[in-house]
Amino acid sequence: MKAQLILADAGTAHPDGTFSLLRGGINEIQVPPNHPVRFKGALIARVVGSRGEAGRHEFRIGCLNEDGAVVPSSEVSGTLEIPPQGGVTQIVVDLGLLLPRLGRYEFSIAVDKQQLDAWPLEAREKRP
Repeated sequence: MKAQLILADAGTAHPDGTFSLLRGGINEIQVPPNHPVRFKGALIARVVGSRGEAGRHEFRIGCLNEDGAVVPSSEVSGTLEIPPQGGVTQIVVDLGLLLPRLGRYEFSIAVDKQQLDAWPLEAREKRP
């Protein structure tokens, strides 16, 4: 099984196995001085499984800070379904996170307790 993550301003999963996104590929946010560090957007996970991996699987998506601690309210878990002949499924998570501070973060997806992909995000102070 393989997975790919991408951060975007917005995302939508479609029944035909495709997805739409707006301004995809975000890996940095700039925060004005003395403002809360917020990220509002979407995390799109595309999971591909083979025929042998068909069926239900548990997934967990979350965000870790550079110290390895989970960002509060960032974890999402549930089940996903790989079609009987193998194929693709999409997960779109709308995010509205208050990050604890400026710095580096990493979103990750694990399926059946195996980490399959990660996406970095850096929060920097906006310069004039």
